[in-house]
Amino acid sequence: MNTSYSKIKLFLALIFTIVLFNQLSFAACIECEEVAKGKIPLKFLDKSIKTLPSGVIIWDNKEAMQALKNKSGKYLWVDTRPASFLKLGTIKKAVNIVCDLKGINIAKSDMPHAMSKERIKAESKKIDPDINAVTIIFFCQGPKCHRSYDAALRAVNDYNLNPSKIVWYRDGYPNLEKYILNNPKLKRKISKYLKGDVVNK
Repeated sequence: MNTSYSKIKLFLALIFTIVLFNQLSFAACIECEEVAKGKIPLKFLDKSIKTLPSGVIIWDNKEAMQALKNKSGKYLWVDTRPASFLKLGTIKKAVNIVCDLKGINIAKSDMPHAMSKERIKAESKKIDPDINAVTIIFFCQGPKCHRSYDAALRAVNDYNLNPSKIVWYRDGYPNLEKYILNNPKLKRKISKYLKGDVVNK
C-alpha cells in the first residue's frame, strides 16, 4: 500500500511540476514578444533591471558611453529609427537598420534599410567574421519607443543570435544626445561620438 501511495504522490508531484513549468514558460514567453509603440512592459523601464527574460542585455547611458569610449571593443551600433531621423543626429558608428512591427509595411523610403537576419549578419561581419565576437546594440528614440526593444527580441527569437551579445540600449539616442550636450568635456568631443546636425549645435 505504501509503495502505491508513494507512486501516486510522485506522479502528482511530477504533474504539478510540469504544469508550473509550463505556466512560468508561458509568462516568460509573453514578456519575450514584440510590442507596439509605448507598450514596453513597465517593469523593463526600471533602471535596476539589466536583462530581459530572453537574456538580452539592457544598457543605459553609462554603459553606452563606456562602449563608445572603448577603442578596442567590437560593437555594431544599430539605429532602428526611420532614416529621416539620422540627419538630426545619431551615433557616429551606427548603421541604419529600421525595425517595425512584424506584419506592418515599412515605408518605401526605409525599405532599403529594413531589418533582416542577412543585413544584421552582413554588418556584423564587417566588424569581425565571427558574429559571436560582436556585441550588437539596438537603439531608437528612448525607453518608450518600441523599435530597439523589438529588434533585440527579434535578433534572439527569430535570428537565433546569442542573447549575451545582444543589447537593448534603453535610454536611446535623444537621451544620449542630452547626456553629451550637458557634459562640457563630452560636448567638446561630440564629433567622436555623434554625427548629424547635432555636431554643429
